[in-house]
Amino acid sequence: MSSQKVSSIKVPKFDKANYNLWKKKMTLFLRASNPEYMDVLAEGPHIPEKEDPTNPRHKIPKPKSEWTAREKELVSLDVGLQLILVDAMDEDMSHQIMVCESGKHMWETIELLMEGTEDVKENRLDILTTQYEAFKSLPGESITSVFERLNKLLNELSIHGKTYAQKEINRKFMLTLPSHLDNKAESVRERVDFATMSLEKVYERMKTHEMELEQKKIIYGNKTSDAKNAELLRTTALV
Repeated sequence: MSSQKVSSIKVPKFDKANYNLWKKKMTLFLRASNPEYMDVLAEGPHIPEKEDPTNPRHKIPKPKSEWTAREKELVSLDVGLQLILVDAMDEDMSHQIMVCESGKHMWETIELLMEGTEDVKENRLDILTTQYEAFKSLPGESITSVFERLNKLLNELSIHGKTYAQKEINRKFMLTLPSHLDNKAESVRERVDFATMSLEKVYERMKTHEMELEQKKIIYGNKTSDAKNAELLRTTALV
Protein backbone atom coordinates (compact mmCIF):
# COMPACT_ATOMS: atom_id res chain seq x y z
CA MET A 1 0.00 0.00 0.00
CA SER A 2 1.37 3.38 -0.91
CA SER A 3 2.07 5.82 1.92
CA GLN A 4 0.10 8.43 -0.01
CA LYS A 5 -3.08 6.47 0.74
CA VAL A 6 -2.68 7.14 4.47
CA SER A 7 -1.36 10.68 4.15
CA SER A 8 -4.42 11.94 6.01
CA ILE A 9 -3.52 9.82 9.05
CA LYS A 10 -1.10 11.55 11.41
CA VAL A 11 1.94 9.75 12.76
CA PRO A 12 1.07 8.59 16.32
CA LYS A 13 2.92 10.88 18.71
CA PHE A 14 5.06 9.10 21.30
CA ASP A 15 3.30 8.77 24.65
CA LYS A 16 5.59 7.59 27.41
CA ALA A 17 2.75 7.22 29.91
CA ASN A 18 0.83 4.96 27.50
CA TYR A 19 3.74 3.36 25.70
CA ASN A 20 2.06 0.02 24.93
CA LEU A 21 -0.89 1.79 23.32
CA TRP A 22 1.46 4.02 21.31
CA LYS A 23 3.45 0.97 20.16
CA LYS A 24 0.28 -0.69 18.91
CA LYS A 25 -0.82 2.47 17.09
CA MET A 26 2.60 2.90 15.52
CA THR A 27 2.69 -0.72 14.34
CA LEU A 28 -0.71 -0.30 12.70
CA PHE A 29 0.37 3.00 11.14
CA LEU A 30 3.48 1.40 9.63
CA ARG A 31 1.49 -1.51 8.24
CA ALA A 32 -1.04 0.85 6.71
CA SER A 33 1.69 3.08 5.27
CA ASN A 34 3.68 0.23 3.75
CA PRO A 35 3.62 -3.41 4.98
CA GLU A 36 7.29 -3.72 3.98
CA TYR A 37 8.22 -1.42 6.87
CA MET A 38 7.62 -4.40 9.17
CA ASP A 39 10.28 -6.38 7.27
CA VAL A 40 12.74 -3.54 7.80
CA LEU A 41 11.93 -3.51 11.53
CA ALA A 42 12.60 -7.23 11.75
CA GLU A 43 15.56 -7.61 9.39
CA GLY A 44 17.15 -4.17 9.11
CA PRO A 45 17.95 -2.13 5.99
CA HIS A 46 17.91 -3.91 2.65
CA ILE A 47 21.38 -4.37 1.14
CA PRO A 48 21.41 -5.27 -2.59
CA GLU A 49 23.77 -8.17 -3.21
CA LYS A 50 25.17 -10.19 -6.09
CA GLU A 51 27.28 -13.30 -6.48
CA ASP A 52 30.95 -13.05 -5.62
CA PRO A 53 32.87 -13.67 -8.91
CA THR A 54 35.63 -15.39 -6.95
CA ASN A 55 33.26 -17.60 -4.97
CA PRO A 56 29.74 -18.23 -6.35
CA ARG A 57 28.63 -19.57 -2.97
CA HIS A 58 29.02 -16.13 -1.39
CA LYS A 59 27.29 -12.81 -1.89
CA ILE A 60 28.85 -9.36 -1.99
CA PRO A 61 27.21 -5.90 -1.87
CA LYS A 62 26.21 -4.48 -5.23
CA PRO A 63 27.62 -1.12 -6.32
CA LYS A 64 24.91 1.56 -6.38
CA SER A 65 25.36 1.85 -10.13
CA GLU A 66 24.02 -1.71 -10.49
CA TRP A 67 20.96 -1.33 -8.29
CA THR A 68 17.64 -2.08 -9.97
CA ALA A 69 14.62 0.18 -9.53
CA ARG A 70 13.13 -2.34 -7.09
CA GLU A 71 16.35 -2.49 -5.08
CA LYS A 72 16.47 1.29 -4.84
CA GLU A 73 12.89 1.23 -3.54
CA LEU A 74 13.74 -1.38 -0.91
CA VAL A 75 16.82 0.54 0.23
CA SER A 76 14.80 3.75 0.62
CA LEU A 77 12.39 2.01 2.99
CA ASP A 78 14.83 2.37 5.87
CA VAL A 79 15.10 6.13 5.37
CA GLY A 80 11.31 6.42 5.32
CA LEU A 81 11.06 4.34 8.49
CA GLN A 82 13.63 6.49 10.30
CA LEU A 83 11.79 9.65 9.28
CA ILE A 84 8.48 8.33 10.65
CA LEU A 85 10.02 7.27 13.97
CA VAL A 86 11.85 10.56 14.45
CA ASP A 87 8.67 12.48 13.62
CA ALA A 88 6.78 10.51 16.27
CA MET A 89 9.24 11.14 19.11
CA ASP A 90 9.21 13.87 21.71
CA GLU A 91 12.36 15.94 22.23
CA ASP A 92 13.87 13.75 24.93
CA MET A 93 13.40 10.49 23.03
CA SER A 94 14.58 12.08 19.79
CA HIS A 95 17.98 12.69 21.37
CA GLN A 96 18.11 9.04 22.41
CA ILE A 97 17.57 7.63 18.92
CA MET A 98 19.26 10.19 16.67
CA VAL A 99 22.57 8.31 16.96
CA CYS A 100 20.99 5.10 15.64
CA GLU A 101 22.12 4.08 12.17
CA SER A 102 18.91 2.39 11.01
CA GLY A 103 15.17 2.24 11.61
CA LYS A 104 15.53 -1.20 13.17
CA HIS A 105 18.15 0.15 15.57
CA MET A 106 15.85 3.06 16.48
CA TRP A 107 12.91 0.74 17.17
CA GLU A 108 15.00 -1.61 19.31
CA THR A 109 16.41 1.35 21.26
CA ILE A 110 12.91 2.63 22.00
CA GLU A 111 11.86 -0.85 23.13
CA LEU A 112 14.92 -1.21 25.36
CA LEU A 113 14.40 2.19 26.98
CA MET A 114 10.69 1.61 27.59
CA GLU A 115 10.51 -2.14 28.21
CA GLY A 116 13.95 -2.94 29.60
CA THR A 117 16.03 -6.06 29.06
CA GLU A 118 14.64 -9.59 28.65
CA ASP A 119 15.03 -10.12 32.40
CA VAL A 120 12.97 -7.01 33.08
CA LYS A 121 10.29 -8.18 30.63
CA GLU A 122 10.11 -11.61 32.29
CA ASN A 123 9.82 -10.01 35.70
CA ARG A 124 7.03 -7.75 34.45
CA LEU A 125 5.20 -10.76 33.02
CA ASP A 126 5.49 -12.58 36.35
CA ILE A 127 3.99 -9.56 38.13
CA LEU A 128 1.11 -9.28 35.64
CA THR A 129 0.39 -13.03 35.88
CA THR A 130 0.25 -12.80 39.68
CA GLN A 131 -2.11 -9.83 39.42
CA TYR A 132 -4.38 -11.82 37.11
CA GLU A 133 -4.45 -14.87 39.35
CA ALA A 134 -5.31 -12.72 42.38
CA PHE A 135 -7.73 -10.46 40.51
CA LYS A 136 -10.95 -9.63 42.35
CA SER A 137 -13.43 -6.80 42.67
CA LEU A 138 -12.91 -4.06 45.24
CA PRO A 139 -15.49 -3.22 47.95
CA GLY A 140 -18.34 -1.26 46.37
CA GLU A 141 -16.76 -1.43 42.90
CA SER A 142 -19.09 -1.27 39.90
CA ILE A 143 -19.27 -3.94 37.21
CA THR A 144 -17.96 -1.41 34.70
CA SER A 145 -14.88 -0.69 36.78
CA VAL A 146 -14.19 -4.42 37.24
CA PHE A 147 -14.54 -5.00 33.51
CA GLU A 148 -12.24 -2.11 32.61
CA ARG A 149 -9.53 -3.18 35.08
CA LEU A 150 -9.63 -6.80 33.93
CA ASN A 151 -9.62 -5.83 30.25
CA LYS A 152 -6.60 -3.55 30.76
CA LEU A 153 -4.76 -6.32 32.62
CA LEU A 154 -5.50 -8.81 29.81
CA ASN A 155 -4.19 -6.35 27.22
CA GLU A 156 -0.97 -5.91 29.20
CA LEU A 157 -0.55 -9.68 29.44
CA SER A 158 -1.18 -10.08 25.72
CA ILE A 159 1.49 -7.49 24.90
CA HIS A 160 3.94 -9.52 26.98
CA GLY A 161 2.99 -12.74 25.18
CA LYS A 162 0.59 -14.24 27.75
CA THR A 163 -2.95 -15.18 26.69
CA TYR A 164 -5.78 -17.17 28.24
CA ALA A 165 -8.63 -19.21 26.80
CA GLN A 166 -11.86 -17.23 26.37
CA LYS A 167 -13.74 -19.54 28.76
CA GLU A 168 -11.11 -18.93 31.45
CA ILE A 169 -11.34 -15.15 30.97
CA ASN A 170 -15.14 -15.18 31.19
CA ARG A 171 -15.03 -17.40 34.26
CA LYS A 172 -12.51 -15.09 35.95
CA PHE A 173 -14.79 -12.10 35.33
CA MET A 174 -17.85 -13.91 36.67
CA LEU A 175 -16.08 -14.93 39.88
CA THR A 176 -15.26 -11.30 40.67
CA LEU A 177 -18.86 -10.04 40.54
CA PRO A 178 -20.95 -9.19 43.64
CA SER A 179 -23.11 -11.94 45.15
CA HIS A 180 -26.42 -10.27 44.20
CA LEU A 181 -25.62 -11.19 40.59
CA ASP A 182 -25.01 -14.89 41.31
CA ASN A 183 -28.28 -16.12 39.77
CA LYS A 184 -27.73 -14.24 36.53
CA ALA A 185 -24.07 -15.28 36.45
CA GLU A 186 -25.06 -18.92 36.77
CA SER A 187 -27.53 -18.66 33.89
CA VAL A 188 -24.91 -17.03 31.66
CA ARG A 189 -22.34 -19.71 32.53
CA GLU A 190 -24.82 -22.39 31.52
CA ARG A 191 -25.18 -20.99 28.00
CA VAL A 192 -23.80 -23.28 25.31
CA ASP A 193 -21.80 -20.40 23.82
CA PHE A 194 -20.24 -19.29 27.12
CA ALA A 195 -16.81 -20.66 26.15
CA THR A 196 -16.70 -18.57 22.98
CA MET A 197 -18.64 -15.49 24.10
CA SER A 198 -16.48 -12.36 24.17
CA LEU A 199 -15.75 -10.69 27.49
CA GLU A 200 -17.52 -7.57 26.21
CA LYS A 201 -20.68 -9.61 25.57
CA VAL A 202 -20.57 -11.18 29.03
CA TYR A 203 -20.14 -7.73 30.55
CA GLU A 204 -23.08 -6.34 28.57
CA ARG A 205 -25.39 -9.12 29.79
CA MET A 206 -24.38 -8.69 33.42
CA LYS A 207 -24.53 -4.88 33.24
CA THR A 208 -28.01 -4.99 31.72
CA HIS A 209 -29.18 -7.30 34.51
CA GLU A 210 -27.68 -5.03 37.17
CA MET A 211 -29.46 -2.01 35.68
CA GLU A 212 -32.75 -3.92 35.79
CA LEU A 213 -32.17 -4.69 39.47
CA GLU A 214 -31.47 -1.01 40.13
CA GLN A 215 -34.71 -0.02 38.38
CA LYS A 216 -36.67 -2.46 40.53
CA LYS A 217 -35.01 -1.08 43.64
CA ILE A 218 -36.10 2.43 42.67
CA ILE A 219 -39.68 1.23 42.15
CA TYR A 220 -40.00 -1.09 45.15
CA GLY A 221 -37.21 -0.04 47.45
CA ASN A 222 -35.74 -2.85 49.57
CA LYS A 223 -39.03 -4.68 50.09
CA THR A 224 -39.23 -8.46 50.11
CA SER A 225 -40.65 -10.40 47.19
CA ASP A 226 -43.92 -11.00 49.10
CA ALA A 227 -44.28 -7.30 49.83
CA LYS A 228 -43.65 -6.48 46.17
CA ASN A 229 -46.28 -8.98 45.05
CA ALA A 230 -48.79 -7.62 47.55
CA GLU A 231 -48.18 -4.08 46.37
CA LEU A 232 -48.58 -5.17 42.78
CA LEU A 233 -51.93 -6.85 43.63
CA ARG A 234 -53.17 -3.72 45.43
CA THR A 235 -52.18 -1.55 42.47
CA THR A 236 -53.97 -3.92 40.08
CA ALA A 237 -57.12 -3.92 42.26
CA LEU A 238 -57.24 -0.13 42.33
CA VAL A 239 -56.96 -0.01 38.58
